[in-house]
Amino acid sequence: MGIVLLQDLMSLRTTGSAVEQELVRYLLEAGEGIGQVSARAIARELHIAPSSVVRFCKRLGFAGYYDFRDAFRLELRHAAEHYEGVDPNYPFELGEPPIVISRKIGALYREIVDETLEHIDDRALGRATRLLASALEIVVTASGVQLAFAEGFKNKMLKIGHSVVVESRVEAALYRAAHARRGETALILLSYSGESGRILRVARLARERSAPVIALTSSGGNTLSRIADVALVVPSREEVERNLGHFAMNIATALLLDILYASIFNGDYAEHYAARMEMNRLGSRSGSLRSGRDA
Repeated sequence: MGIVLLQDLMSLRTTGSAVEQELVRYLLEAGEGIGQVSARAIARELHIAPSSVVRFCKRLGFAGYYDFRDAFRLELRHAAEHYEGVDPNYPFELGEPPIVISRKIGALYREIVDETLEHIDDRALGRATRLLASALEIVVTASGVQLAFAEGFKNKMLKIGHSVVVESRVEAALYRAAHARRGETALILLSYSGESGRILRVARLARERSAPVIALTSSGGNTLSRIADVALVVPSREEVERNLGHFAMNIATALLLDILYASIFNGDYAEHYAARMEMNRLGSRSGSLRSGRDA
């Protein structure tokens, strides 16, 4: 079974009459919940005649509303369960119901995670872990929208006793790279294209100072991956500008930073566990004190 009915509905959403467009909007928003709704209930909700609902269903090739309703629900379930090869640039289409979008985004997550894991080189990951674990300070910067994930990495690392600085301005990262000291500072540079001029300046300056550079960048080879001490690559199916949300780079970045954190944590599990639990206790105690003052 394909998704012909859904395609017909999305077409009517823009080409149908005013009543048909309103019916399509209602149906797509209701999704499988339509199974509990009668034609009369839809008519009351939209302030139209029940016969308009029946005519709409017949136009789509069904004997009546209930035949349409059963086919619509079946196609929604089929569409939600059979997605693969989702385009990371355009993972959803105009008018698709939320249940279909949710399954497509879920499928995209699984695909990007699998592709990212396939690209991981054991030796590269091990070296990146050692370089970051031994650094007194880790500086993270990005040329894109991944700084939010870097902040999450920073918060996790701080709770196990590792100093991480996230620089939202590349100029500040340049300053830190210029003053980096061998054996003390390591840099994580996030750049999907690997060709951002500012990020490359940071990378070259850090290398001049003998500070290790770990790059999170697209596969296929680029300037940043050649400069970096270690390159951890993300899938390269996403276009830099023509996309609806940088889904692939965001998913892969979050995954790789979590893997680096977990690998560093596991390098001295007992000490890091104790530090993490102590920070959790301090956070809980601080929250209790604030609650007491607010009472």
